[in-house]
Amino acid sequence: MTGMKRAIGIFLVAGTALASCSGAAQADANEAEAQDTADAASEVEDGLITCAMPDYDGKQGLTTTQAFVLIDGRPKRYSEFQNVAFDLCEPGQQGCSLKMDDGAIAMTYTTPSGVGSRYRVDLSSMEIAAWETQPGEAERSVSFVQGAKCTREPLPQGMTVN
Repeated sequence: MTGMKRAIGIFLVAGTALASCSGAAQADANEAEAQDTADAASEVEDGLITCAMPDYDGKQGLTTTQAFVLIDGRPKRYSEFQNVAFDLCEPGQQGCSLKMDDGAIAMTYTTPSGVGSRYRVDLSSMEIAAWETQPGEAERSVSFVQGAKCTREPLPQGMTVN
């Protein structure tokens, strides 16, 4: 019986040590991922990014504007009318994303009726590209005045962040 108790004790100690190592490895991986995210965030300056696209989709006189704020390296949508920064997507929402992607703000949104929009703002050149998708059709690039650039300004005073 003593040998059995000893074997169980060794098994428990070994299992605890193994779990401890596994937990430490996971903690190290989580810490490294958090540090990578923090490093990427520190490379992106906070501010308001406004992108006016004149003659949107070839419609002369129509200017479509997209506005984003960058806060701690993360993009949010911005409503000038309400002076509020907000998350574009609900958790788990299909066809919706707003994130940083290789030095650019990347936004995708699909309406409940299936109309899709996609925007990409290159933060080094401040150029925006736009695409649309209609239900049952392939994605297509949307034209606007060539050379239109986004602008960067400080965060708006009194802005609410949701």
